[in-house]
Amino acid sequence: MDMHHNLASVQTLDPAVTTEARAGAPVDIQGFHGVEHIVAIGASGDSLSETDRLDLVLEVSEDGSSWEAVSEGGDILGSVDAGGVFASIDAASKEQSEYRIGYVGSLRYSRIRVVPEGTHDEGTPVAALALLGGADVKPV
Repeated sequence: MDMHHNLASVQTLDPAVTTEARAGAPVDIQGFHGVEHIVAIGASGDSLSETDRLDLVLEVSEDGSSWEAVSEGGDILGSVDAGGVFASIDAASKEQSEYRIGYVGSLRYSRIRVVPEGTHDEGTPVAALALLGGADVKPV
């Protein structure tokens, strides 16, 4: 399989220390059959816990401007809670890792939102990219 010519990648969150909520750039899946969002988390400058954590949320939109968190269903490759959270980074053991979630639904746009819960004075490095697959026209 020729993955090199059949995948498109888009950086959706510039690498940055995150202390406040950030939304990734919208990913337009028109012309593709799905997207895999990948979020890279660095070493936090804060002590993460259940109350001081980073939640990673998958959101979707029909028009790229009105967003809603996804809920569990057949359009999600991975699992999310009722609020669209697919990962909570709440311990040092969850830092310096990557987290992924896929979307193959009918809504045209998707994005990642990083939501710090609690106190985040020093912040955590976060970056994200999206891989688009199943292109209608190849090579990509």
